[in-house]
Amino acid sequence: MSNRFGSGFPLSALCAAVAIVAAAPAMAQNTTAAIAGQVIGADGKPLAGASVTIVHRESGSTNTLTTDGEGRFSARGLRVGGPYTVTAVKGSDREVQNDVYLALAETQSLELRFRGSNVLETVVTTGSSSGGGTKFDSSSMGAGTSIGKQELAAYASISRSLQDYARKDPRVVQSDKGNGEISVAGQNGRFNTVTIDGVKVNDTFGLELNGLPTLKQPISIDAIQAVQVNVSNYDVTQQGYTGANINAVTKSGTNEFAGSVYYVYRDEKLTGDRYDRARQVTFRTPGFYEKMAGFTLGGPIIKDKLFFFAGYEELKSSRSAPAFGPLGSDSVNVGITPAQIQAAQDTAKNKYGIDIGNLSAPKGVELVAKDTLLKLDWNVSDNHKVNVRYTKSEESNPIFPNFTANQLSLSSDWYTQVKTLETVVGQWFADWTDSFSTELKVSQRDYKSDPKNNSNMPQVGLTWTTAAPAGTASGNRTLTFGTEQSRHFNSLHTKTFNGYFAGNLFLDKHEIKAGADLERNEIFNAFLQNTKGVYTFSGTDPIALFNAGVPTSYQAQMPLAGNTLQDGAANWKLSNIGLFVQDTWKISKQLNIVGGLRLDTLETGDQPKFNATASGASTILANGRAGGGFGYNNSYTLDGQKIVQPRFGFNYQFDTADKLKTQLRGGAGLFMGSAASVWLTNPYQNTGVTTANLSCGSGTVACSTISYSPNPSTQPSLPTTNPPAANVDFIAPGVKQPTVWKMNLALDKELPWFGLVAGAEWLHTEVDKGLYYQFLNLGPVTSTSPVDGREMYYNNNGRDPRCYSGGNDSSPVNCGTAAPAGNTNPLLVTGRVTKALNNTAFNNVTLLKNTSKGDGDVLTLSLTGPNTTGFGWGVAYTYTRATEVSGLTSSTANSGWLNRAVYNPNEEVAANSATLIRNRFTGNVNWSKAFFGKYKTTFGMFYEGRTGHPYSWTFNNDANGDSVAGNDLLYIPKGPGSGEVIFRSTNTGATMTTQAQIDAFTAQTSAAAEAKFWSIVDANPGLRNSKGKVVGRNASFSPFVNSFDVRVSQEMPGIFGNNKGTLTFDILNFGNLINKRWGRIDEVAFGTGGATRRFVNYGGIDPSTGKMIYAVNDPSDYTTKQSRGESQWAMQITAKYEF
Repeated sequence: MSNRFGSGFPLSALCAAVAIVAAAPAMAQNTTAAIAGQVIGADGKPLAGASVTIVHRESGSTNTLTTDGEGRFSARGLRVGGPYTVTAVKGSDREVQNDVYLALAETQSLELRFRGSNVLETVVTTGSSSGGGTKFDSSSMGAGTSIGKQELAAYASISRSLQDYARKDPRVVQSDKGNGEISVAGQNGRFNTVTIDGVKVNDTFGLELNGLPTLKQPISIDAIQAVQVNVSNYDVTQQGYTGANINAVTKSGTNEFAGSVYYVYRDEKLTGDRYDRARQVTFRTPGFYEKMAGFTLGGPIIKDKLFFFAGYEELKSSRSAPAFGPLGSDSVNVGITPAQIQAAQDTAKNKYGIDIGNLSAPKGVELVAKDTLLKLDWNVSDNHKVNVRYTKSEESNPIFPNFTANQLSLSSDWYTQVKTLETVVGQWFADWTDSFSTELKVSQRDYKSDPKNNSNMPQVGLTWTTAAPAGTASGNRTLTFGTEQSRHFNSLHTKTFNGYFAGNLFLDKHEIKAGADLERNEIFNAFLQNTKGVYTFSGTDPIALFNAGVPTSYQAQMPLAGNTLQDGAANWKLSNIGLFVQDTWKISKQLNIVGGLRLDTLETGDQPKFNATASGASTILANGRAGGGFGYNNSYTLDGQKIVQPRFGFNYQFDTADKLKTQLRGGAGLFMGSAASVWLTNPYQNTGVTTANLSCGSGTVACSTISYSPNPSTQPSLPTTNPPAANVDFIAPGVKQPTVWKMNLALDKELPWFGLVAGAEWLHTEVDKGLYYQFLNLGPVTSTSPVDGREMYYNNNGRDPRCYSGGNDSSPVNCGTAAPAGNTNPLLVTGRVTKALNNTAFNNVTLLKNTSKGDGDVLTLSLTGPNTTGFGWGVAYTYTRATEVSGLTSSTANSGWLNRAVYNPNEEVAANSATLIRNRFTGNVNWSKAFFGKYKTTFGMFYEGRTGHPYSWTFNNDANGDSVAGNDLLYIPKGPGSGEVIFRSTNTGATMTTQAQIDAFTAQTSAAAEAKFWSIVDANPGLRNSKGKVVGRNASFSPFVNSFDVRVSQEMPGIFGNNKGTLTFDILNFGNLINKRWGRIDEVAFGTGGATRRFVNYGGIDPSTGKMIYAVNDPSDYTTKQSRGESQWAMQITAKYEF
């Protein structure tokens, strides 16, 4: 079980983009640090011509500069951390500042003031040895947080991921602790980026819930030097995100050999009991283990010149088949006997000559993840520095599909998902003069994700329709074997090339930056189901049917005429070319402003295959049904779009009489993000003209001519002259990448007590271009709801109460009134029909559109203590208001449309964000003290208390006939006795076949049902506050959540010299360890319509009154999130030896 979580670009073209750049705080997605300062003479005037030397003491890296006419100097491309020694010399005067530490992507401001000939040297300590940055700095303008090595060492993280540390920023929330997904200011986690050494390591394609391409972070946290969280960084080099950028830089070698070896372990004995919410009892966590081993090593190759840093880490996490088995097994019994399984195996072997596997998972089956890193740093000279870094991540994850209470699968159906991620990045920093420097960076990222199937054959399902054996789940039971149907033709390969070049020019009080960057993505994605064939043999004796070879149903995805299966895969390229210019103007010692402009241009030469029919004009046929096409060109792409992004920031340092630091900072700017590649890839796959899913055995098409073939290459074909209804995904003309306006205003104040610093910050976001989906194949509206006016798409029988009179208000077979003989009106056909007037030539047809609706406000209040004498702390409160049109919670277009609660299916309405956390309190403490000689005991704690996730109240079934159940927002009548709707209880008995039976049942249960309805409404604020209107989307919130995460570590003597060992205990959800009822995360389960609760079934329209019928049930309950142990305490033990 799991408990954790192409073609290149010409270098000459890149170099031709040479531009002029300044010492602004951020480089291309932030990989280094900078120093900007001024030398002042003994007379208090700026000193021109002074020589300034900056030395990184651990590596000997040196920068030598000469001050300009205003005594200013600037150096960039410096290593993060320290300590640095900065020395200024002019004649016999000399000034030194020691122990200068630099934070990632920040500019440290220094003033070196000569004291006269009687004072030869002054030693000053600047910055923080943690590398976490300083709050009061003229380069600090936007919203964000710096996290240094002290914080990385102090706080718990069982997943050992950057996301765990990023939540130290008050605006960053782990929206799902189970998979590590994070949200910033209420935005979708897919709009964040994670960069390490300036290279994206997040899941750029958009499939993985944790935001990373692998289950484990691709680079070990032990190789990370520092982290920066950018929420609104106004530097024009910031690109590719509208949420946040979590940026990290890896460690480098120094003049001393140093390294570590470590081992990390946890298992089920180090976790709390699970909770059965229905029975309100706890039970032991199923057995598992996770173990990780790794090492780091760095040092000099040539002292003061060439350095290396290397790291390796390997994770092994146990995996086992789900806890289901045949009758008589020790697992949860499914109603299939061992004898039936043996008969299936014998038939497969003797009749077809194939081995379909067994139920036994190999012992010791594990997820295995390996990470390798090698980095070289070369001080070519005092003016030129180069670094190169290579990483490779490999992951192998066994998957056991098709196990449920009614289904078992044999090993031929199982597979292993194999992923590899390789990155290479090189940087060159050059100081050409004291006032002009350049930076060049190029990187290549290759990612592959492919299933390694246990077999190569069609998928087969043997389904028993007899009564289920006693003690097993009711209903049909299925034994599945053969290649899992979604892995028949499934492969994802992406290649990403990045280039960056910028020049920096220092002119008096101005720092000018300009340059260009390029990102080129090559994408190949194949997700074609059923290409090897899928057979079902269903009946009282499915093995006999299997032996005869005639299936009850069969489906196969096959190429249409003139195509191959390869044509059904997406294979395309997208490039983004960015140009930028920026001026950082130090107007005075107190005021610093930055203003810049960024232009991004998208280019692609690839188009989806054109579907002339779908792209044709829409028509309405004589019978009222939609016909023709949909009026959009399915081959439209984002090629040629240009987005201009202005940005501005400022920082004002108050000159206060009490000398206590105070600063006002802020800014505004437009940020272009990147739609998940999978959303832009869908139109390349779902064209409707390359392949078709052909089937028999469903509806009126029999399978009498089909015989089972175990050879995946010789599957029986079906006629393609009348292919089934096609799925087509469109992008609306003019659609642009998502863009968001951000602005912030903050006041930071040093208080007169104990070195405390108080902060207040307001962040505002405004959607410029957002994304959402519409469903084009609903057909014309057939009626409107009599209670709230919503659009309805049912045929006449979809409004007939007899179609909602079965057990649990299910639809009886052929419910309603049949059409008169010879009548072809689609609204009068027998039975309930959704999307009654849709275009029958097509199935799911979606349109990706832009919206300008949605905004947010985030207010943060914070108080931090000084990180001195081994003790530091901070508390913060954040209030967030965030709205969006769509949560875009899925990778597929159709799910992206239906996974939101709506009043009307295609409405463009902004409501509370799906990942909104209204109130969030955080607190952190880190403390360190050497009790035993020089060996420290360290304690770190992170607290989070937050509002639960939002959810919607919806009808339980399909209330509007759009063919989606559970996503229709509930209307609340004005009050008891208003008579707007007819109440009745849910029918749990036999089907009522006449209107008279329904009327009698309604009269009998109406009063009790209405009383129950209003008791539920009055008990829930989201319902109580919506009387007389439709409940708002995501207007209710799950219960408040509290959690404490603790880390305790103890250093101990090593074997040699200054070596040391460290034993660390990470305890997540520490409160749950104290009390089993604490720390639970109770939330509304995510499903169709998003997160929804339901207690009303739509029961049709009463024929005599014309009123909607509400069948009242019990409200759905919260679920306790614990599939990955989120609601339980968990401990992890780490043993490390450092040398």
